[in-house]
Amino acid sequence: MSNKAFFLLMRGFGMFLREFRVNLLSLVTLTTLIFVYHVICAAGTGAAGFLTHIAQVNTVRAYLAPGAAGTEEILAELSSIEGVAGVKYYSPKDAKEFVIANAPNIAGMKSFAEDFFPAFAELVPAEGSGRDVFEKIEAAAAGVRGVDSVSYGKEYMSRFMMISRGSWIFMTVISGLFAAAVSFTVYNTVKLSLYKFREEIKLYSLVGGTRPFISVPYVFSSLLQAVAAYSAATAVFTVVFNVFNGRVLHPAGINIFYLQSVVYFAAAFVFTCLIAVAAAMTGVVSFLKRVSSVNED
Repeated sequence: MSNKAFFLLMRGFGMFLREFRVNLLSLVTLTTLIFVYHVICAAGTGAAGFLTHIAQVNTVRAYLAPGAAGTEEILAELSSIEGVAGVKYYSPKDAKEFVIANAPNIAGMKSFAEDFFPAFAELVPAEGSGRDVFEKIEAAAAGVRGVDSVSYGKEYMSRFMMISRGSWIFMTVISGLFAAAVSFTVYNTVKLSLYKFREEIKLYSLVGGTRPFISVPYVFSSLLQAVAAYSAATAVFTVVFNVFNGRVLHPAGINIFYLQSVVYFAAAFVFTCLIAVAAAMTGVVSFLKRVSSVNED
């Protein structure tokens, strides 16, 4: 690093320390914005991941017609469908036990007669099967004699996937709003600082101060402000998330939210710094355009 560049960066560092109290409100605003962004991303990715998970279908269920004869033949024909890796049969008794095991809080379920529960067969597609395979199995199973209806939760799967995609779109919009808010905060902070020292800047311009000599310290100071805000927000978020998740959500049986990976935090850090630098440069350039005597070199 050249002596000139080092001098300009040290000026920016000194400016950051000198203006720390004055820009404290801006720093708190940036910290709050980043903290809220972390919270929204944690909630959004957790919800989207959960919806994507529950939208994954593992079996196709074929309900047998009441009183259907030749159960073994029906199961054999279902097993022969292309793409089916296995078939598990549930008699009315098994079906009742299955419902009770999966919905233990439904009052009076045990008092229902077994005849109220239809017999069904669960068809397990080959591992890695896509939605098209499920649809083919559904169509083939529906044509088997003795099968009353076939379902694999197609409607629910589509709805959950639609909501999941909506969550990602929402987070994309939030990212755009976050970028705009950070840009606005940094831009105004730089413009206020430039206005405060406008006489000093004019003096620099009169004695031949170049644009980098004037702009680099302000840009570097804004970068330091973004780094400080991001570090504080991420530290607070990590502590709050771990405490809330461990003491409130997990005991309540809610395990769908998780702390984002290092890749996310690194990407968000770079994203925040780039926004701060771009906003600071925009603020400095727009201000210096009014000082026509500043050297371009």
